[in-house]
Amino acid sequence: MRRNDAVPQSDRLSPRQAVNVSCYFLNVLTGRKPAAGAKQLATAHGWVAFARVRRRVPSRFRRVRVRRIACPGPDIAEIVAMVEDGRTHRAMTFTFRATVEGWRLDDCDLLDGSRR
Repeated sequence: MRRNDAVPQSDRLSPRQAVNVSCYFLNVLTGRKPAAGAKQLATAHGWVAFARVRRRVPSRFRRVRVRRIACPGPDIAEIVAMVEDGRTHRAMTFTFRATVEGWRLDDCDLLDGSRR
């Protein structure tokens, strides 16, 4: 990350805002939101990672929910969400970075799931 993209400590964003952004990305995967608006909420690396996840999803998810959030650093938020397509439950991880524009998706991954 470039130094001028960092957010000063006094202007630190709330981790709850990162959860809201993750919900937007989850809604893209369920088909409730258009993917075009999500690109501006991601870094270049984050958008590539999200596109990779979208290709791995066999169908739209029916149910999604945020399970856990952690902040290992003042400008990083890590979120774990559970996603379900009716047959499998999977965990999805999101890593967000705080920038001057707000929280931006920096990485995500879809973990292998268990079948019902």
